[in-house]
Amino acid sequence: MILESYVRVFVDPDAIDRTIDFYRSLLSGEVSLRFTDPGTELELAAVTSQTLSVLIVAGLPDRRAPFEATRLTIKVDRLETAIAILLNNGGQQLEPVQKTPVGRKTRFRHADGTIVEYVDHDASLP
Repeated sequence: MILESYVRVFVDPDAIDRTIDFYRSLLSGEVSLRFTDPGTELELAAVTSQTLSVLIVAGLPDRRAPFEATRLTIKVDRLETAIAILLNNGGQQLEPVQKTPVGRKTRFRHADGTIVEYVDHDASLP
């Protein structure tokens, strides 16, 4: 069910390239995702390695603020499966499933209070 988990890092727009370079070097990782979300005016990039994946969220502070409470992003093979498990284990869905430039997403508050974004990606996209 879980394909990958990302720790989130929030930066100003002018810091995304150097942040990507830093995590590529530190993790010996590769950029596995990069896109701009026109709805939020944020640019996102993922650096993936065997030991850690980092999701870099770049944008102006006021544009990032609504997303900074979310501590983790978990990529799953199918949102509906994850949603069923989360609801059956005390999770609270904070937003409905929404389309993104690369697939779909939703956010949950876990029973321990942690806010987590769950995503599935459209396999037909690069």
